[in-house]
Amino acid sequence: MSQVLGADLEGIVATFRYPDAKSFREFVEALRKILDEARFDIKPEGVRVAGMDPAKVAFIEVWMPRDAFLEYEVDESRESIYMGVRLESLANALKKGKKGEPVLFRVTDDKVFMQIDSIVVKRFLMPNIEVFLDIPENLSLEHDVEATVIADVVKKAIRDVEIVGRDVEFEASEGRLVIRAKGESRTKIEAVLQEGVSSALLYLEVRNPSVSAYDVSYLKNVLNLTKIAESVDIKFSSEKPLEMVFKSPEGSRVRYLLAPSIV
Repeated sequence: MSQVLGADLEGIVATFRYPDAKSFREFVEALRKILDEARFDIKPEGVRVAGMDPAKVAFIEVWMPRDAFLEYEVDESRESIYMGVRLESLANALKKGKKGEPVLFRVTDDKVFMQIDSIVVKRFLMPNIEVFLDIPENLSLEHDVEATVIADVVKKAIRDVEIVGRDVEFEASEGRLVIRAKGESRTKIEAVLQEGVSSALLYLEVRNPSVSAYDVSYLKNVLNLTKIAESVDIKFSSEKPLEMVFKSPEGSRVRYLLAPSIV
């Protein structure tokens, strides 16, 4: 009888089981749009993975707190535990999972074991690779505009802009947020969210009226995260980086920073 894959895994330093393989895949797909490889930092309080694209235009950070997992064990005697993976390989493996199917990870210093608990259990064994990070230390930003918008509305607005424009322009004034296409096309598209009128605008604070444009191709990279988030936090100032935050129901969070387009 052949041995079950992963049964002889030794030196396990971390074990965690996420409740939904499909949601985990959306996190990985968002990372994969700007990174080839990623290092998951596994701490007693949760898992963090972050990176910046080679052009240093976009930064992404995924945070999954301990409470978001069905099972979570780490070797607390270790100062640091890392899971380094090629994101394409991980994303392809996760495609075998469906919504509501838990995904289990067991990590050693040189291997990553993954199991999707389905009607037919699926097991994968990957190398734990070394991934070097090049991320600025201080990525805390102050913004003149902070808004919270229903996720599907943000997704549709950006999809519409993609048809006619190269950039997405965000403009905010007192009680009003506008998402519009900016480009050479004669066709004009904009979504206007008015406080007290649009139910899709859940929150808006404007410290100073602001307008700034961002490359739509980079914004497309995170649109699939609207599948796991009911709303999106949008923060920006004139001609400064955009910050978007997607929060899943179980407490995981994706933070996405994007530099403004060069005029």
